[in-house]
Amino acid sequence: ALERRFDYLLIESTGISEPMPVATTFAATDEDGLATLGSVARLDTLVTVVDCQNFLKDYQSGDKAVDRKDLGAEETDQRTIVDLLVDQAEFANVILLNKTDLVSSKELARLKGIFQ
Repeated sequence: ALERRFDYLLIESTGISEPMPVATTFAATDEDGLATLGSVARLDTLVTVVDCQNFLKDYQSGDKAVDRKDLGAEETDQRTIVDLLVDQAEFANVILLNKTDLVSSKELARLKGIFQ
């Protein structure tokens, strides 16, 4: 980044994909109080990619994140999967609906309604 060889940097989160820790990285300082990533880059856009095929099922679930080992939640995390989905959507300024071809037009309309 210091060499200014790149116009944009894409950071992709996986697992729980909480947006806040990624965003705060841009404002973080090191142990001497010096800016790190934020001194050479700025956060422009937060995108949430929604898996349309699974979102509605998960959105209606009462499961906690720790109950789904594939999410990698810590044992002390008591949030529900719905809490995580809502956090991701509320924090993003762009929401991309993925796998729209795998849901019915009625389901797609419901998804769009949830995000509006």
